Amino acid sequence: MENKPRQKSKKPRKKSKIRELREKKIICKGLKSLRGQPEFYDELKKIVSVSLTPTAIEGLNNLSRAYMISRSELIERIGRYVIQLIKVENLD
Repeated sequence: MENKPRQKSKKPRKKSKIRELREKKIICKGLKSLRGQPEFYDELKKIVSVSLTPTAIEGLNNLSRAYMISRSELIERIGRYVIQLIKVENLD
């Protein structure tokens, strides 16, 4: 029996989206990312699904660009009271 090298099936690759600077992971020298290990906080993040209108998504995108952080990190900081919200009486 001969050992023939296997040929991998070539699947068409999706074009990856070019990430904005705020979306790229911050590289910390000397800190290796490990699955199941928290990096910045003392606990792991959980996956959560949120339904938003297109207007709210655009607003969230604009806020995250202004802070130069990802949308996920923006929501994390709001939830941890690092970024505080103010109540606006009249929106009209």
